[in-house]
Amino acid sequence: MTTATVEGSVTSRTHSPLSALAGVGALACFAAATVLSGDSMGGSDTPAEAAAALESSHAQLAAVLVGGYALLAIAVTGGLAVRLRRGGDSAAVRLLPLLGAVHVLLLAATFAAPGAAVGVGTYVFDGGVSANATEAALVLMNTAHPMAAWVGAGFLIAVALAARTAAASRALVVVSAVCALGLLLPPVGWAVTYLMAFWFAGVGVWLWRRG
Repeated sequence: MTTATVEGSVTSRTHSPLSALAGVGALACFAAATVLSGDSMGGSDTPAEAAAALESSHAQLAAVLVGGYALLAIAVTGGLAVRLRRGGDSAAVRLLPLLGAVHVLLLAATFAAPGAAVGVGTYVFDGGVSANATEAALVLMNTAHPMAAWVGAGFLIAVALAARTAAASRALVVVSAVCALGLLLPPVGWAVTYLMAFWFAGVGVWLWRRG
């Protein structure tokens, strides 16, 4: 009597930790930039006072850190788009890289504006930060920040739709939908834009563990 034994082979996929590193790195960059920038012009009653406060701040370093955040967050977005495309190509999946990039770049502009004002006043004209440059930076900041929230809401809605179609993760769908709603509510939208760094970190880890 002959007994035949068939051994099955188990194939396991090892996911790259780069997505997790990008997500956590993005969170670290954004947290550091937020701490450094703080409310550097808070309490200023005139453009001249705001310019003086801005000149002694860490606006330039904060701008560099947020630039790093933007690049790393875009990398996470690209990885997420590739993962969700496995569930089928759709308009939502195609929009992910574009909306994600525009969102983080608009948010980066709110940090880059004061940094640029300091750089131009210090290194180009060698006369310090001017009141006019400070006003221009404030206008750009107050324009780019709400736009970042609106585009971010569209980005998260696209993520929720694509993740639901791909049956990727119920948690990803729910968290993205809740954050999108928060971005659309003016009283809390500004705060949710800052919490998006945690979203990118979480998605990066999820792509590593389950992507």
